[in-house]
Amino acid sequence: MPTATADFSFRISFKRGQGNPRRIFDAASELIGGFEQLDEAVAGTVDVRLQPTMVLEDIKAGSIRVLLSSLLKHIDDEGLKQGEIKKAIGPALVKAKYAAIQWLDKDKETAATAAIELRDDLRKLASTSDLRRLGDYPPIHEAKLVAALDALQDGKRLLTGPKDQLLLEAPGIKPYKVDLSQTWDPAEIIPFEKTFTEKHSDGEIILTIRKPDMVGNSKWQFSRGKFPVFAKITDEDWLRDFHERRVKGLHSGDAMRCNVKFTYVFDDKGNMIEEYIEITKVLEIIEVIGGEQFSIGI
Repeated sequence: MPTATADFSFRISFKRGQGNPRRIFDAASELIGGFEQLDEAVAGTVDVRLQPTMVLEDIKAGSIRVLLSSLLKHIDDEGLKQGEIKKAIGPALVKAKYAAIQWLDKDKETAATAAIELRDDLRKLASTSDLRRLGDYPPIHEAKLVAALDALQDGKRLLTGPKDQLLLEAPGIKPYKVDLSQTWDPAEIIPFEKTFTEKHSDGEIILTIRKPDMVGNSKWQFSRGKFPVFAKITDEDWLRDFHERRVKGLHSGDAMRCNVKFTYVFDDKGNMIEEYIEITKVLEIIEVIGGEQFSIGI
C-alpha cells in the first residue's frame, strides 16, 4: 500500500524479459499525466489548482510502483491553510481517480450511457470538500476531463505485454485491477458543449509502427523518436486494403510515411490541453529487416 505521505499509487506488473521495456515507463508517464489533468479538472470546481508531485519507489524485477501526492500550487484568499485545503479535497481527488478508471474499464456502449453520470459524480466528489461557502460548485471542465481520460486510456494501451497488469492502490480503499482490454477513445463518446477552441494544421511525417488496430475502430500505436504516438487512420482506401490483406505484411519497426492532420485543443483561457493526430493519407510503408510480423488475426 502507499506510504503515509502518498495519497495514491499505481503498480505496473510485467513478465521480465518480454516486450519492449520502454512501454512500461511510457505507460507510467501517460498515466501520471492523465491523473494530473484529472486533478486539475476536479479541483477546478472549487477554484483550487493542484500540482501533483511524483515519488517513484520499489522498482523490482517484474513490477514498477508509482506513488503520487498532490501539492497545492495556488491557494485562494479564503484564509485556509494549505494543509486544511488538501485535507478537505484530497480524498475526493483519490476517489475521482478510481471513478475515472472504472468508467474507462466499461465497454464502449455502456460507458457512453454512463458518461453524463461520470461527470456528475466527479462534481459531487468535489462538493464533498465543502470549500465553497455557497455550495455553488460549477460543472467539471469537460474538455479538460476528456483530455485526462484520453491520457489514461493511452497509458493502458501501452501495456501490451502478455503478463502486463495495472493495479490502483490508496489508503483505506480496496486495490483495483484495471481492465487493459478496454482501450476505446473517450473523446468519441462523451457529450459536452463546445466551450473550447480547436486549431488545425497539416503536414507529412514518418511514424514507426508499434501496434496496428486490427479491429478497425481504434487508434494505431506508433512512436516518433523516443515518444509514443497514438493516431487514427482515416485513409479509407488504404484501411480497406489493409483489412482485406492486400497490403504486404507489416512488421514491428516498419515505418509509415503519411499525411497527417494535427488538432490542437485550447481551453477558454487559451491553454492547450490536448493534441490529436489523424493520418489522412498513407503514402508509403518503409520496411525494416528482422521485425516480427503482425498477425491480422490477433
